[in-house]
Amino acid sequence: MFYPRYTNRKEPEMPNIKWGYAINQWNPVRREQQERAFKQMSVCGFRGVELNEGSGRWEPLGRPELTELNFGSVHNFVDFLHQCGIDQVASFFYDPGLYSAEESSYGRSPANPKDHEGILESIRTFATFLRDVGGSCIVVRPTGSYWREAPLTEEKFKNIAECWNKVGKMTKEHGIQTALHVDCLCAIHSMADIDKILELTDPDLVGLAIDTAELTITGIDPLRLYDKHFSRVKHFHFKDTHAVDTLDEYKNVNAEIQLLDGGGKREIERWFWEMGTAEGLVKFPALVKLMKDHAYKGWIIVESDRSPNPAESTMLNSWYMKYVLSKI
Repeated sequence: MFYPRYTNRKEPEMPNIKWGYAINQWNPVRREQQERAFKQMSVCGFRGVELNEGSGRWEPLGRPELTELNFGSVHNFVDFLHQCGIDQVASFFYDPGLYSAEESSYGRSPANPKDHEGILESIRTFATFLRDVGGSCIVVRPTGSYWREAPLTEEKFKNIAECWNKVGKMTKEHGIQTALHVDCLCAIHSMADIDKILELTDPDLVGLAIDTAELTITGIDPLRLYDKHFSRVKHFHFKDTHAVDTLDEYKNVNAEIQLLDGGGKREIERWFWEMGTAEGLVKFPALVKLMKDHAYKGWIIVESDRSPNPAESTMLNSWYMKYVLSKI
């Protein structure tokens, strides 16, 4: 088993809270692109990285077996991260609804009991990888987009909860936390929906991941959600937004393309922004203060999600982390 490397690097003074960065927007294919991305994160003060599930040669960091194939071993990959100044892999983001050539899957649904075994075995690979690299959390999309899954009946809610209880039990045996990540298109979409899925899942097996921008876009206040369920929250994604989906366009067919890519009827230029922008809707200082009040111990993963320049976004987020949030 491999363990995180400890360094003498000066980090923001926020005891118990660890800062990492998500690889999602970079999607680096070649080794030199990966090196550049990890070094950019490192020089900006982020200690860990969150990898993003993907499939095929164009996403070589998207599956553990591809990482081992391209680097020769998990140990070699960890050494590569250390050489780039990254101490460890913190987490992996996983969406069971995505296509996977390696698993001959066109996507699975936690609401369908017939898909549960496939989801469980798929995530087992990621849990084993995280255990071996010293990671701590598998961040999962709890169900598909609203336009694909709605309506969420009582039976579907029970099926979804059963799926993630099974997964949570398995990942716990690997020493890995499972955390549900609700996004702005997810069929689980309201505070009441989140309350319900948390009530139906085992608190010892299934936690919650709070994504500040995704929740704000849905109309959910991430501070209120965290204050209500802080004991279940095991992971954070930090990014900002300037807009809320006030027209409920998440319900539209192909909302991934129509709303997120196309901007929807209001032609929103960018849904996701760096922390600290003047028009930002997320109250990060108040959230971090609340996290400290509740003695949160875990990772904050900052994202350059859909940024036109992820490196620039990383620098802007780093400034806000170091000179605003760390001084709370």
